[in-house]
Amino acid sequence: MPQLTSLQVLAALILIRGEGPVGRRLLSQALGINDGVARGLLERLSEKDLVRIAENGASLSEAGRKRLDSELGLLGVGSIHELGETELVPGKSVVGVHLVGRYVTGLNGIRERDEAVRMGADGAITMALLDGRLVVPPDNKDVRDMSRDEDSRLRGLFGPAEKDLLIIGFASDSRLALVGALAAVLSLAR
Repeated sequence: MPQLTSLQVLAALILIRGEGPVGRRLLSQALGINDGVARGLLERLSEKDLVRIAENGASLSEAGRKRLDSELGLLGVGSIHELGETELVPGKSVVGVHLVGRYVTGLNGIRERDEAVRMGADGAITMALLDGRLVVPPDNKDVRDMSRDEDSRLRGLFGPAEKDLLIIGFASDSRLALVGALAAVLSLAR
């Protein structure tokens, strides 16, 4: 069986938690893997007691929920939200990930964007809360200047604090947007 990436396993667990029960076809489409690899992934997750497999698909077990929460905590993930469409990237499905206290000087968002694209998303926008302003590095363009409504919506939904990041993944569908956002998050962890 091909070696699965930590991104694929993490995305699978998040998708199963959010959309479960999930079948291998949905999982294979979302992760860009074939049905056989998706079946193997589900079997492996089941052997580790992270998912329960039934006729209608796989659901996260209690051990799976705890493991996912632990993994997300290690990455600094405060929350993940499907945003639907946004004025910031019109016509795209958007998923946002809130990273607590993860801003570092010199962050420019390019590596995060490139990782999202490499994994099949259309892109990712990295935002940081600095001096009380939600900005897009490296030039720290204020999100409020791009869209007051989106600035307010993102602040209300994620409640970021100083030096928190928001990673906004976008794609043709929400599953690819999630994978893109997670790829960007994992690129920051390296």
